[in-house]
Amino acid sequence: MTRLAIKASGMVTAVGFNSPASCAAMRAGVSGVSKANLWDPESGEYIGIGKVNLPHWWEGLGKLAELLAPAIQECLAAAKPARSDQIPILLGVADQGRPHRFAGIDDQLLEEVEYRLNLKHNPDSKVIPRERVSGVVAINEARQIIESRRAAACIVAGADSFLQQEVTEAYMQQRRILTPGNSNGFIPGEAGCAVLVALGGDQRQGELEITGLGLGQEKATIESDQPMRGEGLTQAIRAALADAGLALHDTSYRITDLNGEHYKFKEASFAQGRLLRKITEHHALWHPIEFIGDIGSAIVPCVLAVALHAGQKGYGVGERALCHFSSDNGERAAMVTKFTPGRTD
Repeated sequence: MTRLAIKASGMVTAVGFNSPASCAAMRAGVSGVSKANLWDPESGEYIGIGKVNLPHWWEGLGKLAELLAPAIQECLAAAKPARSDQIPILLGVADQGRPHRFAGIDDQLLEEVEYRLNLKHNPDSKVIPRERVSGVVAINEARQIIESRRAAACIVAGADSFLQQEVTEAYMQQRRILTPGNSNGFIPGEAGCAVLVALGGDQRQGELEITGLGLGQEKATIESDQPMRGEGLTQAIRAALADAGLALHDTSYRITDLNGEHYKFKEASFAQGRLLRKITEHHALWHPIEFIGDIGSAIVPCVLAVALHAGQKGYGVGERALCHFSSDNGERAAMVTKFTPGRTD
């Protein structure tokens, strides 16, 4: 199997306008969540949101492009001297089931980002509308592109925003937003995140290798009345571990898309209970969403950026991490990562 690695990252989040700032803020426990402009009709109060500090309140594709373009530019800068038009962009966005999904997101957002960055369209660039698992699907597609030598590197990116009143009200009706009257909910957020993916094995600098990848499908979705046993996430994690040739106890910590909803925590607990065959002293659980709000389709490159930064700065619990993700439609995905430091000579 081709060894892929994360070489660099870019981020625009509620706690920073670039990847180093965002990761450092999350490491320090700085929260970008505050009350602003979205309200709960039931209580009449504003709700906490993870808003990027843009000059004004903004909605639509233009805002997503504004969040995404700087993150992609960070990766393009790190890829030099490779030409920008030789690097495909695989862009994750919300799926068709998202309430009040932006019109034209599938065929206009990537074009808008390319226009802002003055990029020539690469024929392998594409939009992947699969919500929180989009980034894992994109990593797999990047592997195929690199294996076929159509490109030496790819950018896996994601952009999302829940910061629209009609969107939050749709989720409030499902009792899924954190409000004064509902403790079992998520904090709406927004972000643009990206990672540079290329062949692994370069000893000159530290890199985050993707050693395993797995997908699964959960029948008992969050909106279903079926009993949830975490079978889809278990399937995805088991596949990723098998791909990496490891057991769950061989990983040191988890970085996930847990967002405060009880459903996700139960699902993760069920999966861990099925797969953890050996008691370990440490198996820490990280969830960046607690600092920046739920960022939907941007979560995979965000998590990979955090794992890369943790390795580079030496604050990771260990060299191997398990990352897992759950979309509302039942799609599940997992990855195993390993940080390898660069040469010190």
